[in-house]
Amino acid sequence: MSHLYSLKSSVAFFVLFLGTRCQADIIVDAYSDAVNDRFSNNSAFTASAFNLSGVGQTIDGLWTTAISNNVVVSVGHFAPSGTAYFYPANNPSNAPVTRQIASAQIIGATDIWIGVLDQPLPSNIAYYPIANQFLTATPSTMTTLIVEDAGPYQGLNAYMFGRSPFNENIVGDNRFAYNDQAVGRNRISGYSENVPFTSTDNDALVMYFDPPSSPNFVTSEAFFQGGDSGGPTFVDISGQLVLLGTNAFIDRINVGGIDTDVSGINYLGNQASAIQSFIQMNAIPEPSAMSILAIVGTTMVARSRRRNLS
Repeated sequence: MSHLYSLKSSVAFFVLFLGTRCQADIIVDAYSDAVNDRFSNNSAFTASAFNLSGVGQTIDGLWTTAISNNVVVSVGHFAPSGTAYFYPANNPSNAPVTRQIASAQIIGATDIWIGVLDQPLPSNIAYYPIANQFLTATPSTMTTLIVEDAGPYQGLNAYMFGRSPFNENIVGDNRFAYNDQAVGRNRISGYSENVPFTSTDNDALVMYFDPPSSPNFVTSEAFFQGGDSGGPTFVDISGQLVLLGTNAFIDRINVGGIDTDVSGINYLGNQASAIQSFIQMNAIPEPSAMSILAIVGTTMVARSRRRNLS
């Protein structure tokens, strides 16, 4: 059974765990399959303008988002393993590309998990740039989530991925745990330093779940639930999806005298250097580059042989 658990009794920081298939799904205001479910494959889908092929899941629905041709990112508190499935498009009937998660590590004292695939993804599977702005603020405490300005991301309307409310019991539907993806929207409400869950260096971006009467409310306003942990949250910067972080926790805080639900993600920007170093350390040349190297190597051997024979 899916569950959220509190890390302290006085404030409701909850980590977004996933158990079996009866998990809760992301809450999206006025949800509809056409607008919010990726694999309904409808032109009305809120993220239809973007290539989502690099957003993968494992056989039990845990999330793996590609940040290079052979490196994926998720969360440490419920890390994926085994086979990752990536769909080249939004049609659930298409055959997914599969890769094995060969190795992984946690970045420092964070909740950011990065894994290496057993072989590079093909060119028809996208991978995404990550946020790289360093943010800082007053650290949060065990009793208070402190929210400050999120720099260049403040107020941007994000794309939040979570498990879909889609009815998987529809006869004839071709759905599995690894093509269960919904997308909601929400504005970046702020940045929180060292949010105290599972580890000691959890820098986060947060999004308030605003009511329709709020000036910050957006179409498909969303709020994470259990099962969404590890999913990606993106923003559109100049027509390019940029990965801000991985879904991590929810909370409820008082905002302007109103109790407000909060979705939090592990912010990748403060660990961008370590993540890029990991990518470079595990880089595998693209097939075309490998072919060029092979040709050059063969030519050099042939020239060497001719010199030896002359």
